Amino acid sequence: MNKIPIYQPDLSGNEKKYVNDCLDSTWISSKGKYIKLFEEYFANYIGVKYATGVCNGTVALHLALISLGIGEGDEVIVPTLTYIASVNSITYVGAKPIFCDSLRDTWQMSPEDVKKKITSKTKAVLAVHLYGHPCEMDELKKICIDNGIFLI
Repeated sequence: MNKIPIYQPDLSGNEKKYVNDCLDSTWISSKGKYIKLFEEYFANYIGVKYATGVCNGTVALHLALISLGIGEGDEVIVPTLTYIASVNSITYVGAKPIFCDSLRDTWQMSPEDVKKKITSKTKAVLAVHLYGHPCEMDELKKICIDNGIFLI
């Protein structure tokens, strides 16, 4: 198995120049030219008219759940092995996290256990990819399509 460093940044480009430019402009969060540039370039890259940058993954998940209309009384299936942001975002909208088991060999959510956890209140599956191993997305996508629920 290849080891993937979790916290080793690659700063071989113009990162220092851009960070210093950002600091010199005094726009270091939520506004400024780099946020706008990122949003424009990202929207163009994925082929949509608009994109919105947010400050972290928790906010991104929270917005995803809100935009899908998930809220009070709904259930969202999430893996037991995850970062707390996944669960926090579910509770922020008033939904209930439903924990599914993880696979022993990849540590990713078990599609078979996801199937067992689906109820009439289930609105989404929140897939969390860990340590360089992606979830079994083809299986999760099929499960969600077959059950008329969202895959986040």
